[in-house]
Amino acid sequence: MKQIPKREDIPMRVKSNLPLMAAVLAATTLAAVPAQAQSADSVIASVDALAGLSPVLSMTCDSVNFGVWRIPTRTTGGTTTITLTVSANNSTGVTTATPGGNTTGAGLAAGYTAPVAATCTVSGSNNLSKTIQTSIAGATNLPFGPSAHNNLSTPATLATMTANLSLGGTGVVINGIGTGTFRVVGVLTVPQTIVTANYGGYATLDAAQVLASDQELTTTTTTP
Repeated sequence: MKQIPKREDIPMRVKSNLPLMAAVLAATTLAAVPAQAQSADSVIASVDALAGLSPVLSMTCDSVNFGVWRIPTRTTGGTTTITLTVSANNSTGVTTATPGGNTTGAGLAAGYTAPVAATCTVSGSNNLSKTIQTSIAGATNLPFGPSAHNNLSTPATLATMTANLSLGGTGVVINGIGTGTFRVVGVLTVPQTIVTANYGGYATLDAAQVLASDQELTTTTTTP
């Protein structure tokens, strides 16, 4: 009779689980390592800063030149006046010198700079292509002192000449780049009494003050 082996006597076949264990180990390892962050792109650009400086309203004026006049020695006949006018109140204006009063023997001397109104030049205006305000002060009865200009010697004795200055027109026209010109004219008064010692060069001891304001010139109309 064949004997049936006992269960404990039967050798058991153990199925290998190595592939499964390897997969679990790999998954565990991947879970333990944090995911690598994706790097962001970076760029660089330059930024400049701009600024500017502009001159404020400015003005220069040359001198009113009444010219050199031949005046005879005298003690009668009254004073002589020399009046300067301009054909236009800008640098294109032509100056005219007109003698008046006691003109006996008086005349313009040759060989010297011709009479010319002063030219004032304005720059840096904000009122492009407009007319801005001008004015003059301290321009009445300006006394004269000695001056060796125009190859003239200084007088041995001063004649009591005076000058009244005025503007050649109203306002100054500003062009498209902020500049403009206007004129200063006036009247020279030569005293009645002239002696030989009075001959020579003269210049005013005081200067008139010319003002340009960067405000548009406006005119008002009065309704009667």
